[in-house]
Amino acid sequence: MTPKAIRIFFAMFLLFVIFFAFGSDLARIKNGGFFSDESTYFAIMQSLAFDGDLEYTREDIMRIRREYWVGPMGLFLKQARDGRLYYAKSFIHPLALAPFFRLWGSHGILLANGLMLFLVVLMGFLLLRRFHEPGRSLAFTLVYVFGSVSFIYVWWVTADLFNFFVNFAALFFFFYEFKRPAWGYAAALFMAAAVFSKPNNLLHFGLLFLLLLHRRQWKRFVILGLLCVLFLGALFAFNYVQTGEVNYQGGERRSFYGNFPLERDDFSFAGGYKMSTDTYWNRFFLSPAIAVLNAFYFFFGRFTGMLLYFPPAFFLLLFFFFQRKHASDWFLLAAIAAAILCCILLMPDNYFGGGGSLGNRYFLSIYPLFFFLGLRERRLRSPLVSLAPVAAAIIFLSPVLLNGLQHSAFPRYPGLSFPIRLFPPEKTQYATLPSNTNPRAFNRRIAGKYTLFFLNDNYNPIEGEAFWTHADKQLELFVLAPGKVQRFTFQLKNIPRDNHVRLQVEHKARTVFIPAGEVRSVSFSHVPGLRFFSRYLYLVKIKSRKYFCPFFADPATQDRRLLGVQAHLLLEY
Repeated sequence: MTPKAIRIFFAMFLLFVIFFAFGSDLARIKNGGFFSDESTYFAIMQSLAFDGDLEYTREDIMRIRREYWVGPMGLFLKQARDGRLYYAKSFIHPLALAPFFRLWGSHGILLANGLMLFLVVLMGFLLLRRFHEPGRSLAFTLVYVFGSVSFIYVWWVTADLFNFFVNFAALFFFFYEFKRPAWGYAAALFMAAAVFSKPNNLLHFGLLFLLLLHRRQWKRFVILGLLCVLFLGALFAFNYVQTGEVNYQGGERRSFYGNFPLERDDFSFAGGYKMSTDTYWNRFFLSPAIAVLNAFYFFFGRFTGMLLYFPPAFFLLLFFFFQRKHASDWFLLAAIAAAILCCILLMPDNYFGGGGSLGNRYFLSIYPLFFFLGLRERRLRSPLVSLAPVAAAIIFLSPVLLNGLQHSAFPRYPGLSFPIRLFPPEKTQYATLPSNTNPRAFNRRIAGKYTLFFLNDNYNPIEGEAFWTHADKQLELFVLAPGKVQRFTFQLKNIPRDNHVRLQVEHKARTVFIPAGEVRSVSFSHVPGLRFFSRYLYLVKIKSRKYFCPFFADPATQDRRLLGVQAHLLLEY
């Protein structure tokens, strides 16, 4: 690819970003609502854009509803000593986008997000071309950005794409050898933004600072460190001046859904749900089994796995072990390991961002590290380096990449679809999985005896303590029991057809024959589960070979359900 062709590409890319931003109506596309944690970020953004502050006022909620008429789906607020209300999330991402929003409204959000992707591609290309042929450098950078779910977050108002950008920019300015070395100090600005947005980013940047000591770059170490502290100090100082708190998560925090303070006289701050990290360590539970499972799920989990949602990162790490290394690569590898361990050990029950996440949105802060890992000796001449992540993206992400907005609104869908559904569901994340965004599936207590978490949609509404599977589809669910279960007994009621039913509890499975209309009990004993304090979690699968629709057999009924087998679960402790 010639330099002229590359320049034309970037010009066309920039033109696409501009027309994409101004040709899309973000609020209308989202039906006037928000994804995940977008509400608070948007609220902070409009407050900074029009009022220049972090205070929550009645005018704020009115502006939000004018733009997004459904209103916020969760708003994080805190109350200061003087009774005023302030936003209780990091403001660095809304601050960066506030000028765009002030000038162009929601079109400005899309423009800023698009420009961040454009700049990541440009920076990646500029860095790679110093060591590799320009055409291959551009092609691989495009594979890296568009071969994962990262670019889908262009539609989101959350800080995730921003975290991806500032981490990537920080690493670019840290590693790129400028003709004027002073440009490299710009890394401090992006590092400070990344740490203020997500404090655990401090861990991998701290390890990279050790690289400066290893290289004996004392001057750069001191200046870069001082600039980072200066920028961070300015951000915390702004928060203190605005709210009277240094920590944006400090003070009494509450979340609001539906009724928002100051919207009406009878809606007050006291009506919100308390948010507190004071009892985190009392709720924190980590065991060797959970740590090992989290390490496995981080790479291969059905809803969060790196291989499935960020295949370029997976293959960059894999290929790194088969190429030459430099000293900086080992520091980057240590930074990657530290960042992942921080997620799976310090956030063992939610290392990926919660049920509203498409893939692992927390991974977007770590993803840039993989691009820089071993980039000097990367074998871009080998077709495998680019084709392997492309093939994985085609296999796992084709529906997501072609319909990113739909999958952003319903992030559980990838985990329900072939072939991703063949991967193991994350037991350790049972309370925060995207499957729980279906309210009929989440935390279904059965007569106060145990709790069910359905992992797919292959079930009919619960009837008392029993439920019918849907047609001949396999139902998967988690059973959360109050203690260790000694015996599982399934009372299976069959449809009016001779049938075979397959049952599985963890690794134990049986297929049983049930005559038409009859009931049969099937038991499993001594099945190991995953312990959470005194409770135990078990994975259960149920599949009926045949199904029956009452509507087609009985003229007197309007029951159109496709029934497989009815299951009533009894537990013995």
